[in-house]
Amino acid sequence: MRREMVHPDSRLRRMIPALSLRSGALITAFLLSTSAGAQLLQTPAQTLAQSTLKGLTADGSVLRRGATTVTLDISGGYVVGVLTETDSLDDLARGVGAGWGLDETNLPKLKGNLSNPQLLTAARAGFVDTTDDSGTDLIALKVTGEGSGTRYAAYVAVNIWPDSAFPVTKAVTGSAAAPVTLRVFSDFQCPYCKQMWDKAMPAWRRDSATYRVMHYEFPLSFHRNAQGAAEASECAAAQGKFWPFADQLFANFSVWTPLDPKDAPAKYAAYAKAAGLDTAAFKTCVGQRTFKASVDAQVQAGLKVNVQGTPTVYLNGLKLSNYSDAREVARARAITTAQPSAASVIEARLKAFR
Repeated sequence: MRREMVHPDSRLRRMIPALSLRSGALITAFLLSTSAGAQLLQTPAQTLAQSTLKGLTADGSVLRRGATTVTLDISGGYVVGVLTETDSLDDLARGVGAGWGLDETNLPKLKGNLSNPQLLTAARAGFVDTTDDSGTDLIALKVTGEGSGTRYAAYVAVNIWPDSAFPVTKAVTGSAAAPVTLRVFSDFQCPYCKQMWDKAMPAWRRDSATYRVMHYEFPLSFHRNAQGAAEASECAAAQGKFWPFADQLFANFSVWTPLDPKDAPAKYAAYAKAAGLDTAAFKTCVGQRTFKASVDAQVQAGLKVNVQGTPTVYLNGLKLSNYSDAREVARARAITTAQPSAASVIEARLKAFR
């Protein structure tokens, strides 16, 4: 599954993107030179087998050595968070490294980052932040005590966005009782979005008892007709016809996407008629750019949840790296629908760091 990106992404793992201090200043991001593996969302056995955890004694999902405790938070059969509590920066790096899937060679640099005086000072107040540009996981740090009594706590976990992080949209299909909510950020001029619409979307829409699909506008700036198409689709949504109009846009993708933006509205009107809209009201809506502010707000909301390109799909708040990977989808569904859910397990942990 490919995605059109907002901007080039180095994919470097960040220690923390921008750490706010009580003074309001910002600490520059700490970078690891090697991208971390996707260790979170593995089975407990896979996590426990990592070389970074050697020397710790396992008792179920808890590992111990001296004053160090590493606890695996498990939901739906997968590790969704790793909590490390210790008096040793070496062991703190091992616990964080286990959550990130780092090998032994990365631990010295990670320890050096964790030892940064500014970072440790800020961690006295505790903080929670995303760990990379994609926003797929979190890190929380807390330092307590002084001198030989200093204790460190770190928690790395998958990032599950709450419903409140997403804007309201009229472009919704599927049962409100469906166990899976898919939130899709899309661009009508994006070829990969068309691919998703043609291949994955029909199955999601047919299985309305399982999938509730919510569409969000995310027109990319280098697609000259994307903004206009997005606004037109919002005009269709205002008449309760988003989905048939969107079907028309993607079915006629090769017709309207090459046009000069001034010529595209005539095509939108034709597609609106085919979709059963009140075309007079639709033309007025498009001509007045009634929903420009709404489209712009959806883009800003997408940036806040780390949308980097289109299409981007969130399953029950969990950002998918590949919506067409059945194993990833099954894993995401398992942790988000488990009792207790991954989101509730993680949030309970994070309260100690805020």
